[in-house]
Amino acid sequence: MQPIKLLICDVDGVLTDGKLIYMTNGEEAKNFSVLDGVGFHMLNRLGFNIKTAWITGRECATTAHRANKLKIDKVYNGVIEKIESYNDLKKEYNLEDHEICFIGDDIIDIPIFEKVGLAISVPNAPDYVIKYTHYTTTKAGGEGAVREVIDLIIESRGDFDGSINKLLSDLR
Repeated sequence: MQPIKLLICDVDGVLTDGKLIYMTNGEEAKNFSVLDGVGFHMLNRLGFNIKTAWITGRECATTAHRANKLKIDKVYNGVIEKIESYNDLKKEYNLEDHEICFIGDDIIDIPIFEKVGLAISVPNAPDYVIKYTHYTTTKAGGEGAVREVIDLIIESRGDFDGSINKLLSDLR
């Protein structure tokens, strides 16, 4: 695996189970996995200098709030044509396609899958979407799929046990 310098995630169906909850006041609520959240904290604490971004087709204040809590570097909320946001990120961080990992689950994610060095889907994605990816997680969206990918990225850096021990020593 090439060193990943940017991890981009779709939100609905990847960081969540894809289900929307509408409150009586019209606001949306979503279920995010705590495992994924801890994964983002792990990336930040280990100092690998991996940028993070979310690109989602739905405009939602809940998504922005969660991203802020997790210190996600960039959030594109309510973007259907995601390739434009992808190109903006690539330019801003001066990256090549092979340095970028994208996790998605639906047809609007395919244009990015076709560009990135590491295209990842979740098992709840349609089969015709999965065929555009290099890897499909064993965990479903909203059930730790992103954490699975983050663990793989950490492992690809060569010293997974050392990284975990560093995190544990910070917690002790």
